[in-house]
Amino acid sequence: MPKWISRGGKWYPQNEKVGLINKQGEPYIYDGADRAALFVLWQDKVETLGMDFKIDPELLMRVKQLGFKDMAEYLAYIGYDEKKVEEQFKKNASVVNMHELPAKIQAIEKMGGGVDTSGQGGDILGGFGKPKDIT
Repeated sequence: MPKWISRGGKWYPQNEKVGLINKQGEPYIYDGADRAALFVLWQDKVETLGMDFKIDPELLMRVKQLGFKDMAEYLAYIGYDEKKVEEQFKKNASVVNMHELPAKIQAIEKMGGGVDTSGQGGDILGGFGKPKDIT
């Protein structure tokens, strides 16, 4: 599942750190942009997803409908601070998505041997008891 971070409507791959094994069977640590997100960008042949909200035609039209002269006047009205947004982006970009191995869970033992690997809990632990006409 790709992990993304946003800056002004454009989406960039989040950083990730994961232990991998190369083709020679040697372990190494990958520390960089999220590989699943990079694959999405490669498939779409783009560098980022989304659009800068300051040039979004629908938002520009709505700003005009609300009576503002331009986007700068609207941003000043709502108190948009470019420096705070950039700081928040840098803070979010510095967060590393750590991949950890999933914890192993113990399987349910069955009376006849084997284990319940379905995860549904449908197997009955123990015997079925004696038939009613015998007891």
